[in-house]
This record gives sequence, structure tokens and C-alpha cells, in this order.
Amino acid sequence: MTGRGVIGRGLQGLDLALQWIAMALMAVVVFSVTWQVLARYVVSTSSAWTSELASLAFVWLAMLAIPIGIRRGRHMVLDIWEYFPYRKWLERSVTTVSAIIVVATFLLLVWFGFEAARPAFNRTMAGLPISFGWIALSVPVGAIFSAVFAIEAWWRLIHAEKDVDPLDDPVLYQPDDVVVIKGEV
Repeated sequence: MTGRGVIGRGLQGLDLALQWIAMALMAVVVFSVTWQVLARYVVSTSSAWTSELASLAFVWLAMLAIPIGIRRGRHMVLDIWEYFPYRKWLERSVTTVSAIIVVATFLLLVWFGFEAARPAFNRTMAGLPISFGWIALSVPVGAIFSAVFAIEAWWRLIHAEKDVDPLDDPVLYQPDDVVVIKGEV
């Protein structure tokens, strides 16, 4: 868990909010796809809005799930450090360099994401009366949260005690008997 300070509680709250939003978006995807299947095969009609809504929700779901995974260390993991137990300086150096590269990549996604979102707001979706900009906006928004959680994960990794996984935050509704090892259940 993150520190007990204001920043730690704020990041924990942000993480919890992103998890709830991701669950809601998944429900929207399931609802719209189910509605489309029922409409097509039971009633023999088709709804144009269902595929657009599912696409919109799915893209936002993907972009908001990335920071959740980053905060838990469930993306790329270098676990060679257990073979070099006395090389803490090497672990910290590689962790820092990789964190700089990851954060820089997310900052580029924020920059270019906002650049791409601007013209996308001039186009409207065919099935929904909303702009494509709302889909394009998911990239920079998700990248902002990802960069914040990547910095936090780096900080927690650098200051971790020996033989302690600092990125072990549970997800919503994770049973106590589930053991997560390096991102695998």
C-alpha cells in the first residue's frame, strides 16, 4: 500500500475510482453487445448505436485499465533481480532508467493524444450523436493516469524493503485466498 500521507491516500482514491469506472465501462460493453445480439437474432432488427457505444466504452476501458495494471506492477516486469541479491544499485539503476522511458512515453502520448483529439471533435459517430473526439480523448487521459502511477510505482520500488513486494495492492473484490505473483493469478 502507498504511504499514509495525503498523496498516498489521493492515489489510493484515484485507483479505486478508476476501478469502479472500469467496472461500469465493462458493464456498458456487455449491455450494448448483448442488446445488439438480442436485437439482431431475436427481434430481427439492428441498432446502429450498440456497436458505437461498445467501441467507445471499450476504448475508455482499455485506456483506464492500463494505469490500474501499472500501479500493481502487472505490466512488463524484470524479475532477474532475485539472481543478483547483492546488486541493489543495479536494480535501482535499471528501474529508474526504465521508469524514465515509460513516463516519457506516456507524456508523449498525452501531448500527441491531445493533438489528435482536437480534430477528432469535428467528426460525429454514425450510430451515436456524439463526437469521435470522446474516443480520442481516452488516450491522453489514460496516459496521464498511467504516468502518475508509473512515477508512484517507481518511487515505491526504489524505497521498498528487502523481500517485500511494494506493488501488491488488491483489486476490487479480490478474495483473500488469491495469491498474485508477478502479475499472474
